[in-house]
Amino acid sequence: MKEIKKYRIDAMNLLFVGIITVVLCFPLFLLLYRYMPSMMLPIGQDGFRIDHILLFLVLFFVLFFIIKRFQVVFIGISIFAIIAVTILNFSGIYTLEDLYSDYNKILYNLGDESLEKRFFMRNESFTKEEELRAAINYNDPIVVQFARNMATSNFAEYKGLIRDTRVIQYFSIFKEIKSRWVYVYDPRGEDFYSPASENINSLAHNNLFKGDCDDYSIMIAACIRAIGGEVRLVRTRVPQRNGTSIGHMYPEVKVGDKKELENIAHVIKTVLFPIEAGNSPIRYFQDSKGDVWLNFDYNDDFPGGRYQSDERISQMEI
Repeated sequence: MKEIKKYRIDAMNLLFVGIITVVLCFPLFLLLYRYMPSMMLPIGQDGFRIDHILLFLVLFFVLFFIIKRFQVVFIGISIFAIIAVTILNFSGIYTLEDLYSDYNKILYNLGDESLEKRFFMRNESFTKEEELRAAINYNDPIVVQFARNMATSNFAEYKGLIRDTRVIQYFSIFKEIKSRWVYVYDPRGEDFYSPASENINSLAHNNLFKGDCDDYSIMIAACIRAIGGEVRLVRTRVPQRNGTSIGHMYPEVKVGDKKELENIAHVIKTVLFPIEAGNSPIRYFQDSKGDVWLNFDYNDDFPGGRYQSDERISQMEI
């Protein structure tokens, strides 16, 4: 009987230690995960991410050993922690909802909430590069003032949700330009690049921007650069149902690395563009340096919308 009783006590102790370990693992995981490099196993078409699993397992077994060794001390710490969490929760400083939200941000990208598009890279020279750069006159006072106004027209109350507050301003610019854009073709057989400052002046007529994909890309690029962002233009060809293809240009904006994208995707889909994004994944391109560039094309009403083509003929950083 004594052995059975001792076995039960040991089992209860292990269960208690396991519960405390799991509870302590979560905040440590949230704190350390952003510094954990992404790790992939070559399984399946897209690979299998293991960095989050590996970090959690390491934290769990290290903490389990320490807590089991100093169980009495951690009982006291656990009681103190419960009291502290209760006080923080009811005082509104850091609620249980905040804790859940932080953890949910990380889980968001561990599923299929974001999608790195697989591209065919051509790396050809960008045609008419000088004309395009001249049209992207982001140093023009008209463009600078307009970009600043558009950057602060939306989402100012959410600037603390993303570490780089400029990303929130990029999204505000996207919303303002996209919502006012009317597609108008260039003269037949010609490429006409409307300078950003001239397109801004056209707002005086009916509060709408006018132009094709080139003009839209120029406007986005000029406004993002005017507030200190990094942007590039990408040329591609879009397949048509009749078997032909047409040229297309779109902008991409640099928003950080893969870890930053996890939080950004969460903010886009749950706070800034929940209706527009719905259940759609967030599309992006990751370059050889690990930097993430978010699609700012006009196909969808939210940043990170779908790409029209998986071919990248040429790209030009502004």
